[in-house]
Amino acid sequence: MKKINRLNLILAAILVTLIALACSYQLGDFSALRNADGVLTDMRSLVLMDIRLPRLLLAVLTGASLALAGNVMQGVFQNPLASPGLLGAANGATTASVFILYYFSVPFSLLLFGGVVGALASFLLVYRIAKNYGGTMLILAGVAVNMLLGSAIALLLSNAQSPWALAELYRWLQGSLVWAKFDNLLISLPIVLLGIFCIYRQRRYVDLLTFGEETASTMGIEPKRSFFITTLGVALLVGATIPQTGTIGFIGLIAPHFARILLKKRPSQLYLTSSLIGALLLLIADLAIQYLSFFSHIYIGTLTAIIGAPVLIWILLTQQRRLYD
Repeated sequence: MKKINRLNLILAAILVTLIALACSYQLGDFSALRNADGVLTDMRSLVLMDIRLPRLLLAVLTGASLALAGNVMQGVFQNPLASPGLLGAANGATTASVFILYYFSVPFSLLLFGGVVGALASFLLVYRIAKNYGGTMLILAGVAVNMLLGSAIALLLSNAQSPWALAELYRWLQGSLVWAKFDNLLISLPIVLLGIFCIYRQRRYVDLLTFGEETASTMGIEPKRSFFITTLGVALLVGATIPQTGTIGFIGLIAPHFARILLKKRPSQLYLTSSLIGALLLLIADLAIQYLSFFSHIYIGTLTAIIGAPVLIWILLTQQRRLYD
């Protein structure tokens, strides 16, 4: 436990340090800028509170949420390749968000509501199809629903009425944190906390699954009820973050792997570590896009995929035996 706490403190310290450095980086350049009336104005608080801090906090919230969701899914399915989108929640939130962006001009609260509803509806559809047939059937149902939702997204894009609408949808799908706002974060935070509460309440179920579902049942766990609540928590995490960022892949897949490499512990003992690693990964990726010219034209969802895929291949080739034997 001391090793876990020490590592979590180190990760949290790095995270706070990066946020502090990013907030203060060249902030003095905005101390005397001319406004629309030509008057010199101190814009530092505006830049800090309206632009930098919301974006940094959104990166932390989204990275932590996706990493925690990935950790839970890998624990529930006892499969290191499970991800937050396995049961259709991610594509459900994406499809609902694209639909709302395409057909309606709505405030963010409704877009967020649509993302959450889309994630929950997709998850409930998969659960309804396969609830009596075990984990393999759930995964297959998730694959089928994900393919269906992917087709729906492609259909919406192909029917875009103008190149500008298509470009906007395409930009959103690539993932970005430029739409970060404090108001939106405050709206999504209760949903994220509710998702974390659902997951935390069922942590014993996820740990006992390490010994098999039958063992979990003999220890007083109701598998179907616990599975439903746990994956409902995952759907809430995904649904509350995707409408703000678009599609961001691989964070939920590779952050739990890094946590297991650093700490070979029970799934629930890795929740905080995975979340901190996920927050750090997405924060570093976003800072690279903002401050390194080489990455300046890359969307963050594309960058996480470019970096995440080779990292995952490396983990699978070099760490598989040590982690999962």
